[in-house]
Amino acid sequence: MSETAGRAAMRIDPETAWTVVTDSPLKGLALAREAGTILVWDEGNQLYLFDIQGESLSCSRVPSRIVSGAISDDGSLIALLVEAEGGELLLLDADFSVAHQKPAPSDAAFVTIDPHGRYVAVGTRHGLLHLINRYGRPAGRVETIETIAHFCFIPDRPMAIGAASMGMMLGLAIDPPRGSGPLEIEILWQERMMSTVGRLTLNGDGSMVLASCYTLGIQRFDLKGRNEGAYHLGGTVSHAVPDFPGRTIAAATLEGELAIMNSAGNVRWRTTLPRPAIGLEIDPLGRYVIYGHSTGEVVRLDLFAGLSPQGAGRRVRRVASASVGSGARAATGAIRSPNWIVPAVDSDQQAEAGVLAVVEDPPLIALFTSPQRLHLFGTTGDRRGPPTELAGIGRGLRTTPGWLAAATDRQVLLCDLRRNSFKRLEASFHELTHLAIRPDDFGLVLVQERDRIGRLNTSSRWVWKQELTSPVEELAIGPYGFVAATTTGGTMLIFDPAGEYNTGLTFDPTDPPLLVEAPVDSPPHVAWITLTRRAQLLRGHDLRGQVVWEHPIPWEGWALHRLNRAVVAAAADGQAIACDGSGERRFSSTSSGEVNDPFFVGRDGSPLRLTRKGMHLICSSLDGRVRWRAFMDEAPGPLACGPPGIALMLGRSLAWFHDDSAPD
Repeated sequence: MSETAGRAAMRIDPETAWTVVTDSPLKGLALAREAGTILVWDEGNQLYLFDIQGESLSCSRVPSRIVSGAISDDGSLIALLVEAEGGELLLLDADFSVAHQKPAPSDAAFVTIDPHGRYVAVGTRHGLLHLINRYGRPAGRVETIETIAHFCFIPDRPMAIGAASMGMMLGLAIDPPRGSGPLEIEILWQERMMSTVGRLTLNGDGSMVLASCYTLGIQRFDLKGRNEGAYHLGGTVSHAVPDFPGRTIAAATLEGELAIMNSAGNVRWRTTLPRPAIGLEIDPLGRYVIYGHSTGEVVRLDLFAGLSPQGAGRRVRRVASASVGSGARAATGAIRSPNWIVPAVDSDQQAEAGVLAVVEDPPLIALFTSPQRLHLFGTTGDRRGPPTELAGIGRGLRTTPGWLAAATDRQVLLCDLRRNSFKRLEASFHELTHLAIRPDDFGLVLVQERDRIGRLNTSSRWVWKQELTSPVEELAIGPYGFVAATTTGGTMLIFDPAGEYNTGLTFDPTDPPLLVEAPVDSPPHVAWITLTRRAQLLRGHDLRGQVVWEHPIPWEGWALHRLNRAVVAAAADGQAIACDGSGERRFSSTSSGEVNDPFFVGRDGSPLRLTRKGMHLICSSLDGRVRWRAFMDEAPGPLACGPPGIALMLGRSLAWFHDDSAPD
């Protein structure tokens, strides 16, 4: 009896051999069956290669978002479809060195590789399937009635099986070219079925073709397209993968079940996973399975570990205890849990409408909730006195070292945090719309009803007031008591310490620029930075508002942040560019796929960004490298960040992540 046949008769006794965790949420994985290597990619565009013992072989980062990936069975060729300008196809070797880089076909949707690493198939949303040889040259193409969503080469013969996402299977013959022409591709058969296909896999000779059809189970076809029946697990099947001989099938459902079946469809073992598997592969001899979770865990499960004489005494690397949320190290970054979580508010509405701020000096967290209550917390989770109530509607927080201002539409509470004193400004406000503070050397500048601007000192006395002809769009305090404001009338106004103003810049009134004070260590003649969104220009201005330099950006701006020694211009999809005060680009970042990512300065002085993806919280540098990430039991709510750390609402509780980028 062969080893494989003997194993088929054994009782399955699974054991987790190892678990590794990616830096960002897992996006996909693929197994090189001959080489015994595992290709993994995540939402942070990080690419990993592990051996079957879970040891890291290579790790690299792709500049653009990875749409699809594949690896040949011999591990010699890796293909990536990335979301660069118009889409790109990258062909890599086993060390992640780029062998060929070329534009991808229009609207490319997936990529797969011939098991021997000779050809790459790229499917598009237009019903075209392109074949490309390993040197990046076109090798043929075929057009189908329905758009192919899944495609598998048969390892032992010049054939392939394809499936449309909705209701069609087809078999193709792929013959060598005549002379120097393209491959000859012929559609041998097409079969329609009333089902959605989530994944297509097959065994070594193509005699078992499995289509994972969700609620219709696993539909089985032969090499000629005949339907041989279905396997039903009682759940919504998303993955079904046979081993090379077709004797063992691993299947996973959207409900989180993992099952091992024989070729007759008998379930030999099943379990419920903590979370649904988003990737599933099986060893060619049916000895182990590899699966992944959206949280970033990649797991090898040995099916016969407890019974195999060879496996009983072997040593396997166990990092399964390093699960998400335990503070374990990930593949290259760290998995973190909050340093503390404390109850903060009494209702879900208060939590959802809360506004947070993090103060650097002294380290403090402010939470402003309805009905206009200001709560203060220390960075150890202790409450700093009872909540303070303010009159009016709306909630806004402004911070500067040593100070905090909480504002409604008609009241401002100024907090001197170093002296632990709180004072409501006695001035009468009506429809307060903008507020900026610098109490140590300037005071406050406020805008009421969008067109009445004034400077107020900390004793509640007006230094100056002005009524404008156009509403204010953005506001910033600069050096030497100057203030800048952009208006919807198409002007940038510069106010001197006495409140007299001049026009520094004119612009399209339909595209008012974003505005911040110039960052630290800017040239002496640069006082302000603006970002015009549709015009796609980042500009530096002198104290009187005149343009000193311009820096074009390749997309429409969404937000402008001042981060100590840099300003960060961000797009709606999360792309970002950081420049210093002289207009020199320091960093650029690819899309995070999220709107309104907050940016902040870490305790080590480096600019960082924070991204929320469902239950995930990801802290990364501006070049996209993940510092750490966390997986929550529920989606994070309002948040704020600063050098001391990150504060966020989890349900009705306040959670805190201390920034450990530099020692205390």
